[in-house]
Amino acid sequence: MSSRTFSTRIQLTTRYLCYFQISKGRLTQTPAQYVHTPPAPVNTRSPSTDPPSSPSFRTKQRRIGHTFRPPATQSADPPLQYRLPSQSSAPKPPKRGFRISDAPELPKQPSFASSSSRQPGIQPQLELNHAPPIVQGIQLVSLYELPDRLRTVFRHPLFNAIQSKCFATAYQSNDNLVVSAPTGGGKTSILEMAICRLVSGFQIDQYKIVYLAPTKSLCSERQRDWQAKFAALDLQCAELTGDTEHGQLRNVQSASIVITTPEKWDSMTRKWKDHAKLMQMVKLVLIDEVHILKDNRGATLEAVVSRMKSVGSNVRFIALSATVPNSEDIASWLGKNPTNQHLPAPREKFGEEFRPVRLQKHVIGLPYKGNDFGFEGACDPKLPDIIVRYSQKKPIMVFCITRNSTVSTAKLLANVWASKGPQDRYWEGPTQRIAVQDPELKNTLASGVAFHHAGLDIHDRHAVEKGFLQGQVNVICCTSTLAVGVNLPCHMVIIKNTMSFSDEGLREYADLEIMQMLGRAGRPQFDTTAIAVIITKQEKAKKYEKLVSGEELLESCLHLNLIDHMNAEIGLGTVYDVYTAKRWLAGTFLYVRLGQNPDHYKLDGDARDQNLDDRIERICRRDLALLEDLNLITSSNGRLTSTDLGDAMARYYVQFKTMQVLLHLGPRAKTSDIVSHTRQTAYTHHRLMSVALGIGASQRIPRDTTQSTREEIIQRAESGKWHQISRQSGSCTVCAQEKSHLAD
Repeated sequence: MSSRTFSTRIQLTTRYLCYFQISKGRLTQTPAQYVHTPPAPVNTRSPSTDPPSSPSFRTKQRRIGHTFRPPATQSADPPLQYRLPSQSSAPKPPKRGFRISDAPELPKQPSFASSSSRQPGIQPQLELNHAPPIVQGIQLVSLYELPDRLRTVFRHPLFNAIQSKCFATAYQSNDNLVVSAPTGGGKTSILEMAICRLVSGFQIDQYKIVYLAPTKSLCSERQRDWQAKFAALDLQCAELTGDTEHGQLRNVQSASIVITTPEKWDSMTRKWKDHAKLMQMVKLVLIDEVHILKDNRGATLEAVVSRMKSVGSNVRFIALSATVPNSEDIASWLGKNPTNQHLPAPREKFGEEFRPVRLQKHVIGLPYKGNDFGFEGACDPKLPDIIVRYSQKKPIMVFCITRNSTVSTAKLLANVWASKGPQDRYWEGPTQRIAVQDPELKNTLASGVAFHHAGLDIHDRHAVEKGFLQGQVNVICCTSTLAVGVNLPCHMVIIKNTMSFSDEGLREYADLEIMQMLGRAGRPQFDTTAIAVIITKQEKAKKYEKLVSGEELLESCLHLNLIDHMNAEIGLGTVYDVYTAKRWLAGTFLYVRLGQNPDHYKLDGDARDQNLDDRIERICRRDLALLEDLNLITSSNGRLTSTDLGDAMARYYVQFKTMQVLLHLGPRAKTSDIVSHTRQTAYTHHRLMSVALGIGASQRIPRDTTQSTREEIIQRAESGKWHQISRQSGSCTVCAQEKSHLAD
């Protein structure tokens, strides 16, 4: 046999082998020299082991190993090409739905294209058309849909399911957009798409972007992230919060992206005339955590967004929300775009199945009749059982009510761990020593348990955080401050008591705080599921069950201080008569919800049976009359304008009730009288401890109580012991009470 004949037979054998493997869907281990290995079809069902909406799409779903099934229609994607050895002639292979160069034509399927006019020495091209991955019925969008210079903003080759579903509206249109999705679904990338849309259509000095977040910690986190991401596009980010010094305002004026809180932006926009040029450049407003509308602070967010709608020029709004049942009301409020306000904005709603790590949420209601500090102690015996039942020996984060509670809870869990044998312990112990200064922290760390709060030395805090990430610490007992800022995901979150302590005394956690704490549960790189447990009093259990299931309706809080915001709008010139007052109010979220749930809002006595327009006019006339009676506004030729007093009220955030008190004081009132009267309005009967401490209504502690005295009261309240507490000024006294009386 000649060498040429032998070579020809080898090539024919190689060709048949290649064809056989193509028909079986195996293209990886062949004698042919392939340029690329094609992905296998992706199962459209959401796999239980790998979250489909993870920002980095699981590559193992695209690995070879599935049976190759050619799609029924030709994909629009560019074909992948495979190079085969050159061959001038070949036997006719069996028909299997493919066409190989120089072979007889076969029935058309998604095919390997050939060129009959191939030049000698050029390898034949094997092309395979394929569809992009599909997750939860959503075709994932490739990053290559963006121009080259915008791709650096995003870290993954494919957008996840939530992002892909929103891509067309967020990046390819100028419409407003409302997205309701669970925590951890990658919603921030949707805001970044809208920024990229604006960047591609304007010069840098022609626009400004405003990002609104409810807390300073979220603003700081976003500023650091976006400053790094958008630096390549020459976009500067500036943070504008209560911590921003006056000298830093110059950075805000020169920045393209202003990252701020609703309160600070409200303060800025109330001085619209002072910042007119800055405001007119705003083209995009990004609203994060828009579901805070139902909290007391939500009234400010609602007022400032409604203001931007009425005086802004061509402003686009993108609003992100946790899962809420009436996100369509937010869409109706924002409107489709500036020229179609009567149409609702496009809206996308995603359920828990889109969460990267499925979160199992449990609410445990305990029967208890004592005070809220005592309830902390009632929760302690339940913790070990909850951990045994749900933790699976994985990292745990326990949120506690006070700093002292974090320490005592950590000691409790450390003692439980130490009392068990190695096989019976609920979490792994440390394998190496962690160097810290706090002696109590040293003791608990030996059991893999730590506490974390703002009063802890910063080096100790960093050591705890590092140990938790490295697996040396498996339980952290912390305050709610650890729910934002530091990236410490865990498998299980326990919220021990739904009350928190602030400068204003005991209060319930805001819904946003609860959701932020729950958001710590879930480690996409390690888990497919996570656990969140809320421990609360039995009578509050249903409230939190509705909250975590996303069944609680979003209501407006603007009616609680509507007259304050109306006065500010008169000062800006947005409102100058009854008609414009009605038009402004009709642009609020309150107006939308008044139409849907009128009985929830008690604004105008017994007039709830009136139609909506009549009711709105009645509300406006009433508030305008109150402002005019107090000489905060005046009417000239039928046009309302603010007086100096009204301007001062708006600029310095003085509440209407406080203005009433101040204006009824004598012209030569003493400072002590002014302080006394104002405390009876905005800070009426302000108490360090609420009635939940068991202190009688006539035994309230003044606002000026020192921090050391407050901490002493807290410590005694937690221990259930009540004694005489005094300080040098003699103005703070808590009468002794029997512990048994507190349960009454």
